[in-house]
Amino acid sequence: MAEKIDLDALRKRLAQRLALGLVDIACHMPTRAINRPVTAMGLHFSSPLGIAAGFDRNGRLGRRVAALGFGFNEIGSLAFDQVASLAPAHHGDARLGINLTLDATQSTAEACAMLCNAWPHADYLVLNLIGPASASLLRQNARLLQLLTALRHQQQQLDQAGGRRVPLVAKLRCLPAQIPFSLAGLLLELGFDGLLAAHDPGPPSTRQRYRDWQNQRQQAQACEQIEHLHSFCGEGLTLMSVGGIQSAADLQARLNAGAQLVQVHAALLHQGPWLAHRLLRAPRE
Repeated sequence: MAEKIDLDALRKRLAQRLALGLVDIACHMPTRAINRPVTAMGLHFSSPLGIAAGFDRNGRLGRRVAALGFGFNEIGSLAFDQVASLAPAHHGDARLGINLTLDATQSTAEACAMLCNAWPHADYLVLNLIGPASASLLRQNARLLQLLTALRHQQQQLDQAGGRRVPLVAKLRCLPAQIPFSLAGLLLELGFDGLLAAHDPGPPSTRQRYRDWQNQRQQAQACEQIEHLHSFCGEGLTLMSVGGIQSAADLQARLNAGAQLVQVHAALLHQGPWLAHRLLRAPRE
């Protein structure tokens, strides 16, 4: 019997490939430069707006997205074997983040080796704690502490030996009434550089979820979550925000709430490669 085709999943994959291809083409077109520089985690970014992990998963675009106004591009999320064969494009001015899948079945040595393999390519590294592979890890407090401590120590050793800083960030689920204060406290204690708050974790390409974020109450809730985290973390962690950004007003609201860097994904799928120009050229409040 022939295997049933999941048409919805197929449409999503085709839409993702089309959007990625359009952005790739746009990166080669002459555009007017946008410069809204920001310094975060000790790094200079040409703008506070970047591309979230999942859009350019394998690093096809790399740093070239600076031509479209993006200050950074986060590739991944990548597992151990994918990182080992990583060869992202290095030309371009955007910062490159690499999002690493923390798998609860990994040994500490494997996780550290994955970080070592990603470090030479990255301007910053993200430990992904919102995926299904890490779900059980979040219920093992002692194991999580041991793993994050080892990875932080590994990062420090690499920075010292390599003569440059590659900031370390953790990506955490951040939902109404589920703000990750305890995990944020752990990151502060371990000396992490940043926290990436995921306000809408999961595949971002469904039209209904995209429309849901046009509700200003939902946008306001995400800003409140950032405000609470900013109050809790102070200057100890750089806050990054991803989920629901569709307009210049959405972007500015997250920045006003305390996020220093903001990522887009679904809006890039729905609005096309000139998204950053529209969001960054609008007057600031």
